[in-house]
Amino acid sequence: MQNKTSGFASPWFQLALSVAFVTAYELLLKLGARETAHIAGVRWAWTGLSGLASIYVWLAIPLVILSLITWLHVLRYIPLSIAFPVSQVVHAFVPLGSWLILGESISKLRWGGIALVLLGLAIVAKPIGRMEERL
Repeated sequence: MQNKTSGFASPWFQLALSVAFVTAYELLLKLGARETAHIAGVRWAWTGLSGLASIYVWLAIPLVILSLITWLHVLRYIPLSIAFPVSQVVHAFVPLGSWLILGESISKLRWGGIALVLLGLAIVAKPIGRMEERL
């Protein structure tokens, strides 16, 4: 694994940023969809275009772009077989964010799923830590 950058350009920091951007834009898109649900006309409701009437959606769009940019940086240095599983922590962060910020409820079964995602991340991360030590 080539890891020649550090600080802000560190691929691990960029991976964390990518995850943060994805989490933030998902929450913002939900806020925008909720805010504009009453606007949707029956004919074009399936497109979600009414969401463009929300400032939350417009705030999310640059985060989508930033997540793409950071993800492309990550892929230059971290193998996809490592970066992709680690990035899937968003599957825990988004529900947690929707619970904490949006006040959505999380069932016991979903809490179990979040725990499994985090357990899987821990299993994937352990060999990554060993690999990093050898570099």
